[in-house]
Formats: sequence, C-alpha cells, structure tokens
Amino acid sequence: MPAPNFTVQKVLFGIIAFTWLPAGIFLSGLIRFGLSVLEDKGGDGQVFLMAVAAISGLFLAFACRKLWQHGRKVSFYICALVLGPISIVGVIFAGLLGPLMMLFYALVISFPAWLLVFISCLRNRRQEN
Repeated sequence: MPAPNFTVQKVLFGIIAFTWLPAGIFLSGLIRFGLSVLEDKGGDGQVFLMAVAAISGLFLAFACRKLWQHGRKVSFYICALVLGPISIVGVIFAGLLGPLMMLFYALVISFPAWLLVFISCLRNRRQEN
C-alpha cells in the first residue's frame, strides 16, 4: 500500500492558507469593535462572507508558497508582511460591495506576488539553459 501523499507541512499550509484572511478580518473587527464582535447577531451572511474571505486568501497564500519553493525567501517575507495586511483591509472594504468584489480585490492585491513568481520561474529557466 503506497504512503499517503501528504505531510505535516502540507496540512499546516492548508490550514494557514484557508484561515489567515478570515482571522485577520476577525482580529481587525475585534480591535475596532471590541468584544461585541463575539455576540451572536444571527446573520448567516457573515458566515458566507467569511467563507468567501477564506477562498480569497488562497490567491496570496499560493503565490507566497511558490516564492518559498523557488527559494525566494526574502520575496516571500516581503509579500507576506506587506501584501497580507493590505489584503485584509482591501477585502474588508470590498466586502461592502459583495462577495465577487472580495475575490476580485484579493486577486488584484496578490498580483505583485504572482509577478514575482513569474520572474522567479523565468530566472530559474534561464539558469538551467
């Protein structure tokens, strides 16, 4: 029987990739509104928007993962520490316009990270030849 095709790193990455953006949104709400964020308002729409935020966070998470895999550690940290908070603020404001705008803003904000991934791939190919 073959070994399972997952490792602890992949599982941790999956957990972090899905939860970093909703956690950032929750923490910013906690800072802004205090413990009233924890009160149950009875809104199922909030759960839906958090699910969309979780999916939106994947754009930047996968770009950062690719940068790490290509050995671009400094680029990884810069993208994570600069684009991460910008994504949180952008998705919060985009949430006022709807779930599709949340996805769009997250995609646009992660574009610089994907551009670095593309440049890294080109450099790796050039070095191989």
